[in-house]
Order: sequence, then C-alpha cells, then structure tokens
Amino acid sequence: MTPLELTVRAIRPLDSGAVADARARQESLVKPPGALGVVEDIGVRLAGLAGRCPPPIPEPAGLAVFAGDHGVHRQAVSSWPQEITAAMVATFLSGGAVVNALTRQAGARLRVVDVGVDADLDPAPGLVSRKVRRGTRDLSTEPAMSRAEAVQAIEVGIETASDLVAEGCRCLVTGDMGIANTTPSAAMIAAFTGASVEDVTGRGAGIDDATWAHKVDVVRRAMDLHRPDRGDPLGVLAAVGGLEHAATVGFLLGAAAARVPVVLDGVVAGAAALAAVALAPDARDAFLAGHLSTEPGAGLALSALGLRPILDLDLRLGEGSGGVLALPVIGAAARVLREVAALADVQTPSAAPSRPRSRPRRVLVLGGARSGKSTTAERLVKDPLSAPVTYLATGPQPTPDDPEWEERVRLHRARRPAHWTTVETRDLVAHLDADGPEPLLIDCLSTWLTSVMDAHGLWDQKPDAEEAVAAEVDALVASWRTTTRSVVAVSNEVGSGVVPATWSGRVFRDQLGVLNSRLASDSDEVWLTTAGIAQRLR
Repeated sequence: MTPLELTVRAIRPLDSGAVADARARQESLVKPPGALGVVEDIGVRLAGLAGRCPPPIPEPAGLAVFAGDHGVHRQAVSSWPQEITAAMVATFLSGGAVVNALTRQAGARLRVVDVGVDADLDPAPGLVSRKVRRGTRDLSTEPAMSRAEAVQAIEVGIETASDLVAEGCRCLVTGDMGIANTTPSAAMIAAFTGASVEDVTGRGAGIDDATWAHKVDVVRRAMDLHRPDRGDPLGVLAAVGGLEHAATVGFLLGAAAARVPVVLDGVVAGAAALAAVALAPDARDAFLAGHLSTEPGAGLALSALGLRPILDLDLRLGEGSGGVLALPVIGAAARVLREVAALADVQTPSAAPSRPRSRPRRVLVLGGARSGKSTTAERLVKDPLSAPVTYLATGPQPTPDDPEWEERVRLHRARRPAHWTTVETRDLVAHLDADGPEPLLIDCLSTWLTSVMDAHGLWDQKPDAEEAVAAEVDALVASWRTTTRSVVAVSNEVGSGVVPATWSGRVFRDQLGVLNSRLASDSDEVWLTTAGIAQRLR
C-alpha cells in the first residue's frame, strides 16, 4: 500500500467513550454547565481524539509552512510578483516574518517546506526541501499538476506531520506561502461546495475591482475547462489545486491518522480540508478552525466542513498566523478538563471536611552523567520519607568485572529509604499500566533504551530491529500518557551533548532524544539538572 493509502486507513472517528467522559466532566466542574461555550466543545473534541479524558495538553505545537508557486500567476491574478514567494521563505528562515514572532510567543516550532517554489533555494536550517516541481502549471489552460504529482505532494505533507509528531508535537498548525494561491483555493472550494465562482473568489493580498473581475473570469475558465468532479478529490486537486494545497491535504490526513489536533489557517487550509475530508471523512474530527479569514471562500469552506472558527479578527495574512493565534484557546480547553476542580471536590460551609482528590503527576528529570538527576528525582517523589514508593531500576545487575557500575548501584541502593520497594525490570509498561496508590520512580530511561536496543539486536543491525525498538518506545509513551499513577522518570539529556563518534552512539543519541521529547510533551513537570542544580523547565 502507498503512504497515502496507509494513512487514510489509519484514520478513525473520535473515541465515543472519551467524548462521553469529557461531556460528563464538563457538567461536573465548578462552573455553570455550558458557561465556557465553544471552549467546552474543543475540550470534548480533544478528549475524543486522544481517546481519554482529560486529554493531554496540546503542547508544543508544530507549524508547517508549505511553499509553492502557481502557473496561474501569469494570468495577472495577483498584484505581487512571483519572486515574493522565495523572498518570504528566506524571511521565515531568518526569523523576521510575522509568523516567526507569533510562533516565538506561542512556544511553537516552525517547519518551512519547499514543495514547489519556482526558484532554487539554498539549504538553510529550518528548511525542508521536498520540491515536487517548480510551481504548478496554469490551471486556466491545463491541469495544474498530474495526479502523480498531486499524490507526491500529499505524501510530503504526511511525512511532515509524522516527523513533527515524532519530535513530540501534540498539536499541528497549517501554514502556506505562495503568491496567487487564493486563485486555486477559490477553484477548489467551488468544486467541492458547488458555490458560485463569484462567491468563492476574494481579493487575495489586495487587488482592485478590475483585477478581481479578471480573477473571477480566470477561475470560471478553469472550472469550465476541467469540470472538476467532487467525487474524485485527487482529480480536483490535480486539475485546479496547488502544490502547497496538496501538501496541506497530506498534513491534515497525517495529523488525523496520528490522532493529533490540527489547526486550520485561512482559505488555503479550508480548500485543502475539503479535499482531505473527501478522501477520509473521519479526518474532520481532528480539525480545528483557527480563525475566519476575510477571503469569502474561507467561510464557505468552514461551513461545508461544519467547523466554527475560534477567532474572527479580519485576518488575511496566511503563513499560519491565525492558527498560531488560536493556540492559547485550544490549550485552555484541555487545561479546563485537566485542572479545574469538580463540584464534588469543593468544600462548602455546610459540608463536612473532605480530602481533595489527587490526580497523577508525571515528572521527567533530565541531566547529564553525574549531574545529580537521580537525587533530584528522589526529592520530587511525593512524600519520599514517609510514603511507599516503587523504584524501577532499569540497569543491568552489578558484577565484579565492572566495579564502577557495581559501586554506583551500591550507592543508589543505600540512598533509598528502607520502605521503598525496588523492582529491577525492563517492563516499564506493565508498571505504568497497573493500578496502585504508590508513586513510581524510574531510574533510568537511558539504560532502559540501551537494554531494549540490545534485546532486539539493533547494535548488530538485525532485520526489523528498528521497528521492534520503535514499537517498544511507542508502547512506553502510550502508557506514560494514560497512567493513573504518579511517576517520576530519570533520563539523560542528549540535546546539548557532543555527537558520538560511532554509528551506535549516534543512533542511541537520536533515539533517546526523540523519546525524551515525546515524554516531555506529556509531562506535568520537566526538570533539568546541571552540576547538582535542578531547574524546572516546565
């Protein structure tokens, strides 16, 4: 099966049980039912997507700006020269665009993807080169792309979503850059909604009445030429779409398959979302409309999708700006379900005193070798001097032929209170999934990952070893997200270290870095210990 077919097959509707739990919890919180309006609906959708209530905090966010040029530009449908596309890509990469400022404020990650810029872009940090072709063809005279090119661009978007999720992003945001891209957006929206060309065609980055009338005529000619059939979404995309539209389709499908919320920004995203839902109807459950663009087609697209925009601020910039601006509201929707007290937990003057309910706490402690990270973790475990703790030791057994490791294990054992239970195990998932009142302390994830790699023969490059290791990592991350127990885990921080000189060292560094990132995104607290000094990062 192709990546597109596999992605579509992986998409499922919202988890009905989690949706019901979220709705019931909204009713139980210390507020009038429905008082938070659409924010409550967003929280319910996040829970249904994650398959649990409360849902994880959708942070950090990852914004992908797909850039491409358009052959229809030669029809003079825009007042801006086509060279602006490449110039804006350079501005994104230098950090000087509007969306750079907004992503910095939101703590979001930015990925710029060249899927079809009509220029040779120099390699640069933050730029992903996935050029399918140098711009589309003129949709008013011939198909903008071949079907194969449309599928290739879709798979660029799928890959981009998958990469961001693997890096720990828990919410994705669409972005686009392409002079004249509102023209194919209008054609796509007309094709999928049946709306008139006049109703879907806007003024883009700012055109006068005469240019707008000409633009309407160009879109009408394209529709008459291709007669796009909404029952053939790939055909519509290839005939009248853009490369960034196709990549955004894949990005939306990739997010839905990974069950991560994805925020739509503007008319390009709206057009792409119509195509994505035509390919996989359940994908819509992952979509959140960041804002209502002033482009008329944007409102028609959202209406057809049944999505209510979070913001309505007369925005028309693109770049992902409106989607990023909506992130605080989306994060708040999750935090309400996670952090607001229930009425049953609130003590009123006439009520008998009651013990507040505690909720599990997930803490990740990072640090280098001999940094004091294990000592920090032991201090962070709840009531370490009086309450029982299950200490999960993941390292190998000490042996006389390794005196340094034997001494390290001896010191760790001597430091633990006598009433703690030590379990030497590699099966962390079983303990995270098991119910129990006592918190867990995992020390440490670095040695756990080493043992997993060794068990599956990754060092020997055995067939399927990487897939087997990835499956164990995925299972650990899933259990970390859903555990009902408080847990403090220790891991080595590899992001600022030197690159190991060996193949195995580099593989271990990369695998551990991704694992740390994924766990950190679903942690309530993240600490970094350096030279015995612990700093709270989150």
